[in-house]
Amino acid sequence: MHVGDPEVIAEGYSVRVRLHPHPVVSRVVTAGQDLRPRPRPWLEREVAVGRFLASRHAHVVAPWIDPGPHTVDGIDVSLWEWVEHTPSTVSGSDFGVMLGGLHAILATYEAPLPTLVGPLTDIATALERFDDPVLHRAAAELVPLALTWPLRPLHGDAHTGNVLVTPAGPRWTDFEDVCVGPVEWDLASLTLADDAINAYPGTLDQGRLEDCRDLRRLQILSGLLVGGFTEPALRDSLVAKLQRRWRG
Repeated sequence: MHVGDPEVIAEGYSVRVRLHPHPVVSRVVTAGQDLRPRPRPWLEREVAVGRFLASRHAHVVAPWIDPGPHTVDGIDVSLWEWVEHTPSTVSGSDFGVMLGGLHAILATYEAPLPTLVGPLTDIATALERFDDPVLHRAAAELVPLALTWPLRPLHGDAHTGNVLVTPAGPRWTDFEDVCVGPVEWDLASLTLADDAINAYPGTLDQGRLEDCRDLRRLQILSGLLVGGFTEPALRDSLVAKLQRRWRG
């Protein structure tokens, strides 16, 4: 495939590049390899689940016809269909309803998936490298607890930023963290408010939801530590919320 004018359209833990003139977007894990040194299995799971969901007519951004992952100059790359979209986001209530529909389709996915692979991997990486007392104490409590939770297929990193608003309607994207775990994990993003929670059509365990939010806080703290990010206000907030678990 000849690419005439590649355009970076998103950059963070991974980089997404639109491959003009083709309606294709490439995804390469970059900074995310600090937390997850072997990105290929993550890309393979994402492509497999993306293909499954597209075949079931789920509202997702579909993998390209030959999505890979491909290895180019030693770098793993996956390819996805380009969809026109706007910078707007779905409402919390629409998000909750959409997530219920996504979960209903994912419930029929039969291939094995790892348990809460995003948070558990990121936390494990941070534990190996840092002696931070809050990190270790919170992990000693939350990680064993997480391994007792119910298991079902999940998006893994569900929040409104991973829903593209397209002319054909909203579309889910970014299934890199696809996993099995409790339904509450997909509602534990710290960016979600009560309107999303209340609109979700399934039954939720409120205590588990709060524990999942703390696991998300611990995951974010792990990312700050490993990435060397200096965000004192965010870190102080995460630490204060996690310390409530043992300070009452």
